[in-house]
Amino acid sequence: MIFLLPFLAVAVAIVVVASLRLPGVVSALVAGYVALVTNIALLTWALSPFHAVTQAGLLVGELVLLAAAVAVWWRRGRPRLPLGGVSAAVRELLGDPVTALFLVVLAGVLGYELVVALTAAPNNYDSLTYHLSRAADWKQHASIEWIANAPTARMNEFQPLAEQEILFGFVAAGSGVLYALPQFVAQLAILAAVYGASRRLGFERLPATRGAALLATFGSVALQATTAQNDLVAASFPIVAACLLLGGTSLETVLAGVALGLGVGAKLTTVLTWPVLAWLAWPGGRTRAKRLLQGGAVGFLLGGLWGFVLNLVHTGHVLGHGQGRTDQSVSPSVVTDAQTFARLVYRLLDLGLLTNGKIWAFAAVGVVVGVAVFVAVGRRFGAQRSVIAAAAVAIPLLAPAIVLGVAPAVAWFTKLIGIPVHDPAVGFKLNRDANEDSSAFGAIGAYTLIAAPLVVFAARRADRRLVALALALPLYIVLLGLYAGYNIWLTRFLVVPVALAAPLFAVLLRSRLAAAAVLAVAATTVFYTLAYSDTKPALGRAAAYLPWDLTQSRALAESPAEPTGRRAAAALLVYDRIVPADACVGAVLDPDEWSYPLWGPHLQHKLYFLPSLAALATAVNENLRYVIVSTGANAPIADQFTAAGWHRRSLGGYWTLVTAPGHVSGCPGSD
Repeated sequence: MIFLLPFLAVAVAIVVVASLRLPGVVSALVAGYVALVTNIALLTWALSPFHAVTQAGLLVGELVLLAAAVAVWWRRGRPRLPLGGVSAAVRELLGDPVTALFLVVLAGVLGYELVVALTAAPNNYDSLTYHLSRAADWKQHASIEWIANAPTARMNEFQPLAEQEILFGFVAAGSGVLYALPQFVAQLAILAAVYGASRRLGFERLPATRGAALLATFGSVALQATTAQNDLVAASFPIVAACLLLGGTSLETVLAGVALGLGVGAKLTTVLTWPVLAWLAWPGGRTRAKRLLQGGAVGFLLGGLWGFVLNLVHTGHVLGHGQGRTDQSVSPSVVTDAQTFARLVYRLLDLGLLTNGKIWAFAAVGVVVGVAVFVAVGRRFGAQRSVIAAAAVAIPLLAPAIVLGVAPAVAWFTKLIGIPVHDPAVGFKLNRDANEDSSAFGAIGAYTLIAAPLVVFAARRADRRLVALALALPLYIVLLGLYAGYNIWLTRFLVVPVALAAPLFAVLLRSRLAAAAVLAVAATTVFYTLAYSDTKPALGRAAAYLPWDLTQSRALAESPAEPTGRRAAAALLVYDRIVPADACVGAVLDPDEWSYPLWGPHLQHKLYFLPSLAALATAVNENLRYVIVSTGANAPIADQFTAAGWHRRSLGGYWTLVTAPGHVSGCPGSD
């Protein structure tokens, strides 16, 4: 079943795409992704009222959808997938040595990420506190529903589409092994859409391929692909919509709308890209706008609406009470917007794990190569062209050194004008780390995200579509700053506009020599990012175990959240030894505490969150034998259990386990 359900979902998407008779392979790929996500959203929502989000329920649902898709495909004359020209394109790509190297690096990055995604246990903060916890609770109840007494409102109130995909994987596998697959698959969709958008903007196949492959080397993108977070999932929908809108057919416009509707169900901040996408759709007039809105309504109905309905029913507000949103919000003002803008731009000056030695080595090579190109080109084409050619090759190699030198100047200037980039929470420094919660896009990311729009703006007659994408990142940051106060986690939010701007990378990668220079820095950066990452390192002194050797407890010990990680790992070892595999467990946890490990790696435990004010009475009424109590703010609750005769045991100082006296059945509803 671990492969059967995903196989059926993919089969449905393939048949649907074949039936649509789309104009090319890129349209088919991105439309297939939209169909796949829509399938999962539709089934998980439709089966939830009947508590039928089970292997049997999903199997029946997928077979019904497959039968319907095949019937439509048959009536439409059994059309084939639009695969014409693929072999010729592959030969062209592999025939160019620089592009072939880009593809080799891409294959290495994706292959490593997939192995880690399928073998390493989760250990980053947000995944353990709510992304995975909400999906595990839904699986336990075979339904997407409001989680009673959830320790954090994030489990209930945030848009749920990414976690619905995780739920599908949990049910299909019967364990948590597929937890990172939604993010990984979203990355594949992003890369296909970036390539397709570049081609539809007029770029040749080689630079378009190089640009898409380059995006996969950016630190935040590579690190996110092996997590249960939702930033890549959210980023996939605007760039897929952009790719389809650039195609221009009526059907592609409708599908673009569906993607936007789904995006709202994944993360509300995808709406901040809508001005750019409206710009892309504008030349089609009212008819195109109508089709886009129709598709958006369908996508929103199938995958975006019902999370807001749950919020409205249980809180009276479509966005819920707003934990994690309102506590980080600010009143719109020029000052707060400027502060957020300045700090996020500063965070884009990211060096990852490049040491100063490597930075200056790249700089030295850049100077030598730049001079050589200047001399060689100048002899044939004159000074102006030689300067441009030399800069295109030298600047990517100099980019890390430029970032290292520019960052203090940016910090000094922003302090001078009263909007300092200094963040007391993280210190006054560049990011020189590899962490999925705080890393940006590396030095090459900073170079391409600044240089590509500048090249577009410098053109005498810039294509308005290029201008729209060039504005995607700055406009997104401005709109984000109107309501969100700066925090270090906002860097993750920038994956959405960066993916939308990525089709422009091709403008910098037309020259083989310039592309080779970019690749040298990008490949080095992504190697160190993945091999020495904070949470899943494979090399270095921090790598006590290889990522694929990490059990859940070892993964917690590898977490950079110290000493929390080691304490939680020790607690989990004792918990797994004492609590039987099929036990029902109550839990009274502090807000944002790591709750997902309590379900077990195979989701074998059943976990029930208890109300802190009536924890003992609820545990007794529900016949629970085991209860986990936090050692934080809720620690005194354990005293109520011991006063009632429950046995008490400390789990590594991270949790307290209380066990009911006598013979208790151990599960709610049992006698």
